[in-house]
Amino acid sequence: MEDITINAERYRIAIYHMLSDALKEPGKDYEGVQQKNVDFLETAFQTLQYSIDRANYQSWPELASDVSALKNDYRLSFIYPVEKRVLPVESIYRQWTFDPTVEVPFAKEKGYLMSDFALHMQALYVQYNLSIPQEYDSMPDHLCLELEFCAFLLAHESKERQAVFIKEHLSWVEELYQDAVKQDIPMFYQQVIKVIAEFLKYEMHSSEKQTA
Repeated sequence: MEDITINAERYRIAIYHMLSDALKEPGKDYEGVQQKNVDFLETAFQTLQYSIDRANYQSWPELASDVSALKNDYRLSFIYPVEKRVLPVESIYRQWTFDPTVEVPFAKEKGYLMSDFALHMQALYVQYNLSIPQEYDSMPDHLCLELEFCAFLLAHESKERQAVFIKEHLSWVEELYQDAVKQDIPMFYQQVIKVIAEFLKYEMHSSEKQTA
């Protein structure tokens, strides 16, 4: 039973890293790896007993076959045009602050960077002596970083601590997926976000057991 548990944790860590990488700007390492990713996810989800349909990711090799085209899809999905993109950043989907003494007009609104949740992520990175890549300085709560942090907690902390983090920081991803569909971003990134959202549903269910 212990060996099965260890194997499952390794799969979870690897899934977090793989899905985090899928949200980053694609490079040459994307060439020829998507079929391996598809096969890995199918095996990992079966091992974890996460019923995530292969149809949600089986077309990744075709959708990501041209790296230059995928780079353009990345920009269309997350950078420009501004009115059509989505931002996979927690602060965008959370109330900016819960501090009643803050008097800025958007204090209780959503849609702004560097919210209380971003500041909490900064504090966590300091606590664990982790650095934030320069390109994410203004977005320490970017989804790719939060997924990597989940993997870090699984590898170096308790499952209970990781469960608390999921509950506190990753309840917004389904809303991100709905926005990705509404904005009709390129299909590869729609599917990546969908798989992340589906994976996190199972992880949250597991985390509820851990924190109950």
